[in-house]
Amino acid sequence: MNVENFLQLPITKEFTVIAGHSGLHKAVHNVEILDFEFSPDIHHVRDTIFTPNSVVLSSLLFAKQKPEYLLNAVKSLIELGASALAYKPVIYKDLPKEVLTYAEERNFPILRFGGDEFFEKIILETMAYAKTQDCSFFLETIVRRLMEEDLAEEQLKSILQQIDRPFDKYVFVANLRGRGLSQSDWQQNFLSMEPLLKSGLLCSYKQSHFIIITHPSQQFQAERFIHEWLTLSAIPTEAFTFGYSNWYDTQTGISTALREAFFASVFAEIDKVLSCHYKSLASDRLLIELYRKNPTFAMDYVTSFLAPLLDDKADPDLLETAKTYITKKGNIKEVAVDHYCHPNTVRYRMAKIRQLVVPIDNDYVFYERLAAAVKLYLLHSKLSDE
Repeated sequence: MNVENFLQLPITKEFTVIAGHSGLHKAVHNVEILDFEFSPDIHHVRDTIFTPNSVVLSSLLFAKQKPEYLLNAVKSLIELGASALAYKPVIYKDLPKEVLTYAEERNFPILRFGGDEFFEKIILETMAYAKTQDCSFFLETIVRRLMEEDLAEEQLKSILQQIDRPFDKYVFVANLRGRGLSQSDWQQNFLSMEPLLKSGLLCSYKQSHFIIITHPSQQFQAERFIHEWLTLSAIPTEAFTFGYSNWYDTQTGISTALREAFFASVFAEIDKVLSCHYKSLASDRLLIELYRKNPTFAMDYVTSFLAPLLDDKADPDLLETAKTYITKKGNIKEVAVDHYCHPNTVRYRMAKIRQLVVPIDNDYVFYERLAAAVKLYLLHSKLSDE
């Protein structure tokens, strides 16, 4: 957790950064209260007043009618390794200019409360957030293993036992990718609704989020439940691309379900559709497994086949047209609409692409080979960005 994360908590969202804007990256390990520690009338062992990496909360009572005490307090907090000072504007609404200048020069954030926030609630929310982050990190580590390693059945069972969740017999997974919606706009609501899952969990993987649902029956309408659940959380479903897995036995198939949902959402983005079921990908599943098991071989094929289009001197319109031609499944009119050009322009470009990559193949072979290369190229591009 850092100062920027601290400012995204519900109770601190009205706080204002009035100095030290370049220090918001500083780590936050604790939240503590400053009362009279920096009053000259009170003597403490200064190196034990506050722990390093703390956000220090204060009403600045120690400097009442004594604004000259404020600069010394800020200097001392910086020396003690504090991450930020957050003050309640009851004694001072605005701080002296010399204090703000000193803090700004040393990248020490000074935050002003937005209203009547209570110190105790700020501390509790911060600690709760930190605990949630620890749990999220653990789950993300587990999910990364399930996604990226080929685990034996006994290893799968062992991993599931490490997760403190009451999993049911069958598992279904959805993978969500944001469509231009900032995570700060919805993530807090997203995570707070996890108890409604009963026998499932939420976690992140790269730039996407998993909703893992387990149930005694494979007839459970998981997709409908997910959309109703997101609506209840005030999260707009149209702001996401969804990928869905098939149902599997939880103890043996959770890795497969996670991969299916993840790659289905990737292909939904590639095809520019709102959702995709893994089972609908047909032969694209072969490309996914090829890329997953041997990405070097897959990309060697791509760079070899598409070399004339990937060359620095090549017309960039050719590669873009080839990509759209495949995602639109060869529909010339739709490609023309996407590229704001006449269909004959698309036909001319496609003829040129064919001449460059496979001049002697027939139409069917040309499309088949181009589709495989372009889809692997797009899959690699999506995953490389993460």
